[in-house]
Amino acid sequence: MARNNAPFTAAERRIGLLALVAAIVLTLGMMALDSLLRPSLGVYDMPSSSLSLPGVIDASPLQ
Repeated sequence: MARNNAPFTAAERRIGLLALVAAIVLTLGMMALDSLLRPSLGVYDMPSSSLSLPGVIDASPLQ
């Protein structure tokens, strides 16, 4: 009688793989849902390079 020295059976590996796939799908789904339902930040949601507020002077270091 041959003995298998594998730490997990085929069924356990299959369940582990299914759990991993389920966790990835759940995470990606929650990230997509979060990006659709998050509140709008208005001007602050834009990249800082395109942000230009009138009358605001950029800070410069003291010399």
